[in-house]
Amino acid sequence: MMPLDESDCAATYKVLVVGEHSVGKTALLNRLMNREFRVSMMPTIGVDFVKKIFEVDGALVQLVIWDTAGQERFRSITRLQYRGVQGIVLVYDVTNSQSFTHLQFWINSIHSEIRHSQHQYEPIPIILCGNKADMADSRQVDTRRGEKLSREEMAFEFYETSAKTGDNVFLAFQRLAYHVTDICDPKLMKSYHPFMIKQEDMSHKQNGDSVTPKRKQKWKAKKAKVGHSKLPVFPRSLCCVSQQGS
Repeated sequence: MMPLDESDCAATYKVLVVGEHSVGKTALLNRLMNREFRVSMMPTIGVDFVKKIFEVDGALVQLVIWDTAGQERFRSITRLQYRGVQGIVLVYDVTNSQSFTHLQFWINSIHSEIRHSQHQYEPIPIILCGNKADMADSRQVDTRRGEKLSREEMAFEFYETSAKTGDNVFLAFQRLAYHVTDICDPKLMKSYHPFMIKQEDMSHKQNGDSVTPKRKQKWKAKKAKVGHSKLPVFPRSLCCVSQQGS
């Protein structure tokens, strides 16, 4: 099988990873990209990015994930990177209570730089990550505090992650890809077309085929008549979150 590339993706989204310095933002991205984990790393200077393809409910989408510097002197650069952002990963270090306390700065920044100044009416999905969860003996931030903050700030998901072991790293970004697609391009997702899925399921049970020719013609005729954008839309619930790490 040929490896996937950008041309295989139905959409590309810009994602920002923010948080205090030394919380492990770069290490999380290195783990996501299957790079070697290093205990000691140089701090990020300015911004950097990686690209990762995810399968989301039948569609391939690409996240362009920007890694940002947490140091105060680079925050003006980080603010510029908020432009066009469609998803955010907010990271703190469970072994550093100050990094958790300072999340309020980043939350206020998100509100002021994205939602208010750009007049965003659609929600910007935020995934809250408590990193370095493998360091149980050094923990300073209880899991319940992270869960409570996630509820209060309406983060879409909360995970405790470990860049060292890989626990929940892929899952956190996979779920962010799901939420961003669900908001920005729901038509790409199979669950957006319940009529088509219903017909596929029925015909599969009847004759083992994906869609019978008669029903396929009926679907094409309806699609051509009303237009793809005017097909009926039905509410759907978000798929369940597995708490297993990748």
